[in-house]
Amino acid sequence: MHCPAAFLFLLLASGAEAFRICAFNAQRLTLAKVAKEHVMDTLVRCQFPRDTTLLPQWLALSGASLPGVLQILARCDIMVLQEVVDPSGSAISLLLRELKRFDGSGPYDFLSSAQLGRSTYKEKYVYIYRSHKTQVLDSYTYNDKYDRFAREPFVAQFTLPSKGRRGRRVALLCGWGKGVWLALPGAWSPAGGWSENGQEWVGSLHPWGFTVLPSLVLVPLHTTPKDVETELNALYDVFLDVSQHWQSKDVILLGDFNADCASLTKKRLDELVLRTQAGFHWAIADGEDTTVRASTHCTYDRIVLHGERCQSLLHAAAAFDFPRRFQLTEEKALNISDHYPVEVELSQAACRVQPLGLPALLLLSLLLPLLPPQLDLVA
Repeated sequence: MHCPAAFLFLLLASGAEAFRICAFNAQRLTLAKVAKEHVMDTLVRCQFPRDTTLLPQWLALSGASLPGVLQILARCDIMVLQEVVDPSGSAISLLLRELKRFDGSGPYDFLSSAQLGRSTYKEKYVYIYRSHKTQVLDSYTYNDKYDRFAREPFVAQFTLPSKGRRGRRVALLCGWGKGVWLALPGAWSPAGGWSENGQEWVGSLHPWGFTVLPSLVLVPLHTTPKDVETELNALYDVFLDVSQHWQSKDVILLGDFNADCASLTKKRLDELVLRTQAGFHWAIADGEDTTVRASTHCTYDRIVLHGERCQSLLHAAAAFDFPRRFQLTEEKALNISDHYPVEVELSQAACRVQPLGLPALLLLSLLLPLLPPQLDLVA
């Protein structure tokens, strides 16, 4: 590849955006809990920047109080809630209504499991997601025929933002003052073509060095502490089941695994099938505290990635320490949950082409005469 062409492509393409997937044990999320003002404030209300490093400046300008800025749900493009105790669905309906009301960054939708559990106490898994960025392709509750799970996984297949990729045709001003259309060979796959108005390329984008992942499977699990080892080993069978069902190896296992401290020793953890089998990346590292209480330091909540394409898009992974970030006392934080949410950020697979500013256009006017003939400039 010639250096001028590669450099030109880098100028045209913007950086990949992050797509955030989260899991949060919301600790007995009931309608009564959601209806409490401070809980709703923490989970939903008061818009603040998704880039939370800007929060101090935003607070100074807005005059908002700290308890009202903990938009835990609005941080995520897909949030998997656990310990949702909501037989009628009223708690989630209220959450979604308030989320749509107070967060204007895009529409939301949800997907809920049935009530799951062996006794009269039952929980749901609930996905809340930005419906303009992702859609549910399919879902099902795992058939736990050997009764190894207290709450069998409710698995779902989602689109990623790379599906339906579009590239925009950019008018460039050349050094000789002539407008041209630029097409970069190799930047797009042959599958596709220009739209009728001639302004957009519709098809599969495969920019140099980018991996396209059109969909992803999520497998949530909230284990019961007394059966952690049994459930986590059975989770490998769930992985095999969803891989066969959807013919996909790109899978994320996530949730409150109780995979630490008294529930699971380090030796037993390392003997799990999900640790001994190749191909699984535990994105939330051992030793990272996912608990709110100062008296505990346990990595209960986990996110595990499988699949080369999925893992290649991993940008960041962490627990979101919301009490520290927003200066909440432990008592106030425990009103929300005794767990931190855990998150992964995936780089979006598609590379967007954007109009260039004047400095870039001037630079291009100097570079264009150096481009090789095969770079197909069409007047």
